[in-house]
Amino acid sequence: MKRNNIYLGDAYELIKQLKEKSIDCIYTDIPYDFVGNGKLSGGAPGIKKKNYYNEYKRVAKTRGGTLAMRKARNSSEIAEFASGIDFSILDEFVRVMKKVNLFIWCSKAQILPILNYFDNENIYFEILVWCKTNPIPTGNNAWLSDIEYCLYIREKGVRLNDGYDLKSKWFISHYNKDDKDLYDHPTIKPFDCVRNHLLHATQKGDVVLDPFLGSGTTADVCRHIKRDYIGFELDENYYEIAKLRLKGITQVEKKIGAVQLSLFEDIDF
Repeated sequence: MKRNNIYLGDAYELIKQLKEKSIDCIYTDIPYDFVGNGKLSGGAPGIKKKNYYNEYKRVAKTRGGTLAMRKARNSSEIAEFASGIDFSILDEFVRVMKKVNLFIWCSKAQILPILNYFDNENIYFEILVWCKTNPIPTGNNAWLSDIEYCLYIREKGVRLNDGYDLKSKWFISHYNKDDKDLYDHPTIKPFDCVRNHLLHATQKGDVVLDPFLGSGTTADVCRHIKRDYIGFELDENYYEIAKLRLKGITQVEKKIGAVQLSLFEDIDF
């Protein structure tokens, strides 16, 4: 696989094509495992619960309706957002990284099994958070969904760069509507947040892998801060969005261009 390319396909299969110890950092936003009422999933890593679609509908209802639920195009996409991951892919993460240097956005229910997987005396971890100043209202008997979690896991020997602004474990911003409008992805993370993380934990010329690329934020950040990237995305729609984004074209500009072309075609010369 070539640097500075993104690939359409299943991350569980595509990652097997990467050479051992060829990646400097993995930065990814995995499909979340949503469990209601603050309960842990109770499942062992790699074992998926049944009927995520109904579970996600229930959780979304109790939380007032999450954006991912409202934006999802169909039931299969809803299930994908809620189904979590097969934790066996963590074996591949470790295989392809030179040293463990991993940012992984996850749901609260996924924190414990991921940290248990990496429990080792040579591994350090931090729980980073994105705090939203205007979260979606929730129903009774529930906390606001105003925090998202990113686990940072690194092996002894991974160098962090200095810079006071890069070291903060929290990032505060308003609800990320602008980026969602630009790139049409319901769970997109703030560009500046991702940039700060990668500036702190990677070096110029490093190769950053995002196996669940979405609309391409990781690759776009790498493009701007002189890191190389490789990305995988299963959904063809988001893959096409990411390709346009890396050419500097937003979904808003694409739609405007389509309207202008339509108007031009309607002119009778």
